[in-house]
Amino acid sequence: MPNDEEKNSTSKLPVTLKPVDFEYRKPERKNELTEPKKYDKIDSKVGELVKLGTNGVTYVDEDAFTTIFQTTGPKAAFIFDNQIPEADKRSFDGKNYAHSSAVVGLTDKKSQEVRDAEKQALLQYSRDSIINVSDSTEAQNMRRKVDSFTSKTLPKLREERGVNTDEVTGEERKKGFAFHHVNPKELHTDPEDVLDPTKGRNLNPETHADVHRNNINSEEQFEKYQAENKPK
Repeated sequence: MPNDEEKNSTSKLPVTLKPVDFEYRKPERKNELTEPKKYDKIDSKVGELVKLGTNGVTYVDEDAFTTIFQTTGPKAAFIFDNQIPEADKRSFDGKNYAHSSAVVGLTDKKSQEVRDAEKQALLQYSRDSIINVSDSTEAQNMRRKVDSFTSKTLPKLREERGVNTDEVTGEERKKGFAFHHVNPKELHTDPEDVLDPTKGRNLNPETHADVHRNNINSEEQFEKYQAENKPK
């Protein structure tokens, strides 16, 4: 089931969905023998059912899947339920959405595998339409706002976590005490996780440096490191 945003989010980045500008750049219609109305329908559904999140991420409404994947309602439901990873599903205001990257990847895969030239062209058009929305000026402007908000909020995470001791050694906080993301931002790029105080640990500078020295790159690796270095 998609994540229920209102119940589960502990991130300090508020997320709502905004409609996209229907004037986004339309991609090339690669098959001249395909009826224009089929391309027009994709334009209409993308304009209506693809949304831009205030986290800078583009989301695709489950209701758009029949058109985007050129299939029937039951098969579109199967695609959403079984071929979109659970981590890429979200629920906003009672409606189900998929992260655009998952939809782009799946339409690309299907366009390479299908043997019908018209369906291939339409799948490619769906893929490229979503990419163009994600690359639009509107989306880039939203990401700049997210960057600004993130820069202002990151320094507050140490206090938001509410822990005043080193979470590995148990020592009292020292000068340089800092919030460490257990999933490094360079590798784990979800903008909400970056501002989630539950996704990090407060560490003294010596511990912090040792964590980086040991190339700890995931929550699982951090928990193992924490267990190995806990006070005797």
